[in-house]
Amino acid sequence: MFFFCMFLFVSCTVQKQLTAARNASATTKKIVQKESAALDTIQKTLQGKTENKAVDSVVTVEIQTILNKLNSRLNSAQQLALLLDAASVNKATLRRTMTAATLLKKLIVLDSFNNARKQREEVYAMLKESVSTAKYRMYHLAAFFDPGVYRIPSAAIGTIAAQFAPVVDSIAYIANKYPRIPREARIVFVGYSDNTPLMESGALYKELTGILNNEKPTEQELNQLLSDLRAKEMVRNIKLVVKADASKFADFNSLTVGYMGYGRGEEFPSSTITDYKPRDERRRIVLSYWIVLPLASAL
Repeated sequence: MFFFCMFLFVSCTVQKQLTAARNASATTKKIVQKESAALDTIQKTLQGKTENKAVDSVVTVEIQTILNKLNSRLNSAQQLALLLDAASVNKATLRRTMTAATLLKKLIVLDSFNNARKQREEVYAMLKESVSTAKYRMYHLAAFFDPGVYRIPSAAIGTIAAQFAPVVDSIAYIANKYPRIPREARIVFVGYSDNTPLMESGALYKELTGILNNEKPTEQELNQLLSDLRAKEMVRNIKLVVKADASKFADFNSLTVGYMGYGRGEEFPSSTITDYKPRDERRRIVLSYWIVLPLASAL
């Protein structure tokens, strides 16, 4: 079929080839202009969310990777359209610049790009909604952890499920709204600690020094590890909750879910709070970030 179409196209007059090239280029440039504006809007929204720490730095990198990939596709289509513009100035230019067979191949590429417009717009709509509604949730450690431990007791699963329900519901909403798009959910927990020292005679101190393989770690090293372990413990538990709530998803098996947990130690959680104390429960928290994104590998 392809060779038959090529034969027909090659048989066309140069004027018809010229018209086809100009029309395809004009259509592509209009589409690229519109879609570039849509991606610029998402980029600006992401910048604002990042500055306000409504999106974790790890997730920001993933969103930026997706935006770069989408923009690269638009740039490629734009460059091909400009190439056809240069070739289709007049009949003589077209004859001199490329053969009819080469022109046909380039037109097929642009036609495929132009016809995929609606699919891309759905991806943009999903990305825009996900970035626009991105937020974080703060969990005070006292709600999950007993003093002096970094593991959540199994008896607390009921409390955990209730605390994580808004996260799971938000993910399910976006995932169910865009079933035709290959997508992935990202859930990130970031742990923080204050400057409270650990008693060297305590069990937790001994356990942490064993993990660090250091008998005399600094207070900062201990609190960094503790914040990291607590974030990872939150990840372990939300995995259980997501699995238990699989019925909230229209097609749970089609959704890729990625989890990450890491600690920032004694770093201040918020840049807007200026009166943190060395020992301050407002610093003993875990922040949760979540978002549903188009699967980058499928774009």
